[in-house]
Amino acid sequence: MKTEERITKTAGDGSETLAAGKGRRFLKTGLGLGLLAAALGAGYNYYQLHHETTEGEIARIESLIVAGKDEEARALMISAQTRSLHLDALRLRIGRAFLREGRLGPATALLSKVEGSLIKEERLAIAEYFLGAGDPFSAVRFYEAAMRTGVPRGATLLGRYGEAQSLAGNAENAVAAFKEALSLDASRVRVRLNLAVTLANMNQFGEARAETLAVLKSEPENPKALQLLAALGELR
Repeated sequence: MKTEERITKTAGDGSETLAAGKGRRFLKTGLGLGLLAAALGAGYNYYQLHHETTEGEIARIESLIVAGKDEEARALMISAQTRSLHLDALRLRIGRAFLREGRLGPATALLSKVEGSLIKEERLAIAEYFLGAGDPFSAVRFYEAAMRTGVPRGATLLGRYGEAQSLAGNAENAVAAFKEALSLDASRVRVRLNLAVTLANMNQFGEARAETLAVLKSEPENPKALQLLAALGELR
């Protein structure tokens, strides 16, 4: 048991591997904020809000967000939502304003409550936020929602999805995602090392060792792969 715990730690003490996701600050995804803003730009449907929540009030909240005055924006929104009959529409609009400015914490807090109204790019951004914030269970849900609504199952996405599944304790799903990612791009060292860690924690030591050696073949001095190989050697 102590050895298995050591294996988990082996790939978890740096930015390249699984456990780095928990407690980590959000890292920018491959989906740039410019692309996300474009997806939210032309043709954006401003939902009709209750007449007592005036357009001027909503515009004021948005301007505060743009100015970086998040606390003031949230305070004004609390006031607005007490008078809005279309609370989900209000959350969607203000959540998107936060998202356009790259502030995924407050954006996620609002947009997670209107999940069914989100576009695929929003679901993907929220999944990345949850993974970085240490909530792999929510990350899995939003990655799956993003893929269902048309985000391509590319190697990067599948690698991140596999990380979320592994951290959530869904080892078999994680292995399937990692292997699918590697079938698309076999050069993904991070994905292969995460696959090796997951296999090791499933007590599949032979496969884990093979994947670790594959990592070392491309990166002979990879410290995490060397540590993992040493830990696996103790299990012989």
